[in-house]
Amino acid sequence: MLVTSNMLICSRNFVVYNSVPGAPLPSQPPSNSLRKWILGIVVAIFLPFATNKWGPLLIFKNEVDTAMETIEQITEVVEKTAEVVDKVAENIADHLPEGGKFRKTVDFIENVAETTAKDAHLVEDIIDKVQGVEEDVESIVESLNGEADKPSREIKDKK
Repeated sequence: MLVTSNMLICSRNFVVYNSVPGAPLPSQPPSNSLRKWILGIVVAIFLPFATNKWGPLLIFKNEVDTAMETIEQITEVVEKTAEVVDKVAENIADHLPEGGKFRKTVDFIENVAETTAKDAHLVEDIIDKVQGVEEDVESIVESLNGEADKPSREIKDKK
């Protein structure tokens, strides 16, 4: 570097080495970059769903399933209890005189027990229908997941 009165002169030395003048670099064979791009896009799209978005939904589904099972068990117990109360009330009513206060009370209890048993049976039917719909939805989702896996399987088969 040479410095003079108001002027700064810089000199740089550049050296470029080339083994073969004018010859292009050899190209590498294609490494299925399109497949890698597609795989990367698919992973980038589906990975967040598998970890973040479906996680809370699956937790909620498990909680609902647990609640449904508990409700189903409770309704079975209520239905059985109501049937037993109905039979006992019917047997007691047969031994009481017609028109008495005790007979009216036992008849009322018998009617309540019959209604409770019918309602519990209806709740069990509704639970069974909801579980059937849940199984249908799960089979549809599994079939959609199977169709989504087909392109990736085809790519693997081509390799």
